Amino acid sequence: MLSTIKMNIKPGILLMILLSSFCVWSQQNPQFSQYLQNPVVINPGMTGVESYLELTAAYRNQWTGFEGAPRTTTFSFHTPTYLLSSRSSVREGDTHQGIGALVYTDDTGPIKRGGFYGSYAYHLKVSNKWLVSVGTFLGATQFKYDASQAILVENPFDLLVQDTSSLNLDASLGIYLYSDNFFGGITGNHLFENDIPYAVEDGVLNTSGTFRRNYNLLLGGRIPLNDLWEAVPSVLIKSVSGAPVQWDLSTKMTYDNKYWGALSYRNRDAMVFMAGVQLAERFLVSYSYDWTISDFNPGRSGTHEIILGYRFAFGNQKCACPQYSM
Repeated sequence: MLSTIKMNIKPGILLMILLSSFCVWSQQNPQFSQYLQNPVVINPGMTGVESYLELTAAYRNQWTGFEGAPRTTTFSFHTPTYLLSSRSSVREGDTHQGIGALVYTDDTGPIKRGGFYGSYAYHLKVSNKWLVSVGTFLGATQFKYDASQAILVENPFDLLVQDTSSLNLDASLGIYLYSDNFFGGITGNHLFENDIPYAVEDGVLNTSGTFRRNYNLLLGGRIPLNDLWEAVPSVLIKSVSGAPVQWDLSTKMTYDNKYWGALSYRNRDAMVFMAGVQLAERFLVSYSYDWTISDFNPGRSGTHEIILGYRFAFGNQKCACPQYSM
């Protein structure tokens, strides 16, 4: 039997939860602006897509300055398996396999989520120019509710609202098609549709809920403009049952494979400004700022996201520039 509890929480936290239920919880996945810089977080099919081992750490602080605002942290690595073995005959552009791992935390007021996954992808060369990969995340998600962060005005001592934690097996499946000048992929997340103890819907706290399956579609391309400049247009479409479709339309410009800037529009949500630099051929730093344009705008407070990455190259490689992903 489904129970519901009307909430009246500390004003800042309540606003964050309501905004989160519209902008983040409706997708039931953490929001990312710089997914092209950290693509493994949206599609396991991109595990091992390049000829280097990449370590990435990312932090996102949404609606800065508001108590209980969403904060997301991710750590990931991925690599083609031939870099870890003596199979020197395998090179970039050949059929190969990739492995990796992803850990994330996503906190919004009393709701705290996290996940840890191993990833695997098989990349099949289907022609001289094209490869297609199929990848999976397999791991677990953890959901926590901290009742001390919520103040229930109608019934402050409601026994239905209490600290709780659940740990469930979780999986995602992704397909990625790519060449030198095009990339595209589709991903399905939360394939097991696990039950969770609480869910926020229409500003009401329900004492049962479900991680619904959700899907994303990424399409993009690389357009060389001259020897130094390259344009990378892309679109990311996200969908989950019971919520509006959300899409990001982005244009990225890169210079000399070392510097880049981008502008993105996320419907129903924000304009995003991004910039980054590759240092010493291996170390990457990038930053984005989301300027909220939706009706759910908490005082025009922005969102900050920073990514740090390091690429380990092996063998005869002279640089760690991406060829099949951005």
